[in-house]
Order: sequence, then structure tokens, then C-alpha cells
Amino acid sequence: MKPSMESIGHILEYLVLIIEFVSAGILLLGFGKAALGFIKIEWKNALAKHSANGLSQVRLTLGTYILLGLDFYIVSDIVHSMIRPELNELINLALIVVMRTTIGFFLSKEIADIEKSSVHETE
Repeated sequence: MKPSMESIGHILEYLVLIIEFVSAGILLLGFGKAALGFIKIEWKNALAKHSANGLSQVRLTLGTYILLGLDFYIVSDIVHSMIRPELNELINLALIVVMRTTIGFFLSKEIADIEKSSVHETE
């Protein structure tokens, strides 16, 4: 028995939910790691007056997780548009992808700058 288009649509809707859940998990994990890293650095700074160099690593970690989470959200948007290929949905997809890609582009540049400055500080 062949699966109907309706059942494939339901499967894809569940897939979109799973992808969005994974994306939210990635963002929350990145937030948790960055928050813990920030707390550790501030604790060390309070005790021994260290430099703020560790904050660059925290920003790098958080930015990397944000980029990965955004990539997953873009995948879920694309799959969602496959389920409902209406003009309104496609316009929404285009706007969302442009916004997320723009955010990702500038975040990637910032991460590259942080990595570059971290390399120069260790030399």
C-alpha cells in the first residue's frame, strides 16, 4: 500500500517540529555553556584579577551555537515550505531565510574577528 500525500505531509510536519526542537535545544545548550563560562570567568576575575580574554572565548562559543541553531531553523523553514508551497508561505520563507542568513553572515564575521584577535593575543 502506497502512502498518500496527506500522510507524507503529516510525517513532514512532525519532522519540522523535531528539527525546530533540536534547534531550540542547540540554542539553549549554547546559552547554558556561555552562561557557565561567563560565570567561571567572572569568578576567576574576582579572585585573581585576570584579563577579559576569556570573554572572547565565551562569545565565540555562544556565536557558534547560535549559527548552528539558525541553520537548523532554516532547514525547518524549507521543509515547512515543501509541505505548504503557497505563495504566501514562500514569501514568508524568503523573508525568514534572508533575515536569518543576514544574521548568520554578520555573526560569522564577528566570530572570525574574535578568532583572529585570539590568535594575535596568544602570539
